[in-house]
Amino acid sequence: MHDVSVYLLALKYKNTSSVFAPLSSAHYSVIKGEALSMLAYGEAGMRHTGDIDLLISRANLSLFEKILKQNGFTTREQPRSDRVMMMAYSHQVFPWFKNISPWGNVTIDLNFDIFWGEYTGKRVDIDEFLSDTAEIEIYGVKVKTLLPLKAMVQLILHHYKDMNSIFLLATRKSIKYEMFKDLYYLLKNNIEAIPLDRLYTMSKEYEIIPYVYHVLYHTGLLFDDVILKEYIAAFKTLEGESLINSYGLNDSERREWRYDFNTRLETDSIYELIKDDLTDNDVEKIRINRKVF
Repeated sequence: MHDVSVYLLALKYKNTSSVFAPLSSAHYSVIKGEALSMLAYGEAGMRHTGDIDLLISRANLSLFEKILKQNGFTTREQPRSDRVMMMAYSHQVFPWFKNISPWGNVTIDLNFDIFWGEYTGKRVDIDEFLSDTAEIEIYGVKVKTLLPLKAMVQLILHHYKDMNSIFLLATRKSIKYEMFKDLYYLLKNNIEAIPLDRLYTMSKEYEIIPYVYHVLYHTGLLFDDVILKEYIAAFKTLEGESLINSYGLNDSERREWRYDFNTRLETDSIYELIKDDLTDNDVEKIRINRKVF
């Protein structure tokens, strides 16, 4: 089964080579997926993944969509209001896909932010964030990817969103062992490229120290590692500690967990754990997000 999965991933990448070729001078990065597999585990095919995720700036969105369209990719028909809502309240637009019959679709997600829609703090300049990517080959296709330090920051923020978004918690299994495993091995196998002082300095610059602590703390509950403990201790703050037993992506929707971390990790339905805490506003937000996203 693993060999079949890798074969399909390789096939998907080979069908995107014409997309990446004209982007050699553009700022972008393949994130998560096979790029993370190579960074964290040293080879592709080590993670369960399907879509190809790209991080780009809002300014380059039209360019990337034009290139995707020129290469046979299409996207879902959408009312302009849905497009506006996604641009305003999320970090991505609708996925682009291309049929590679009989193998199904290859899907490319365009992400234009490393934060979530509800975020009200300091924003990161994505063009600056993408200014020092590295070129790698994934199944023979040359692409750009983040260097380990910024890959760590991007992954931490992605995991924080998955662990705290009421919409994601209510609609999918968004807290999984594999997400913490990926983070741990990304750090463990790139420790010289992700030194504590540089990760702390970047996190302070981006004003994300409490979120880094939150994700590292939960990773430490699963992996007993001396170096990881040093990182956790360095990022510990009162604000970070206050987030440990709560969920929600902003103050207005934040509430305390009724169940411990192991229960959240092992349950098949996180919705069942939070449904009694959902307000009418939460339910309406979930309904709207289901419709748009």
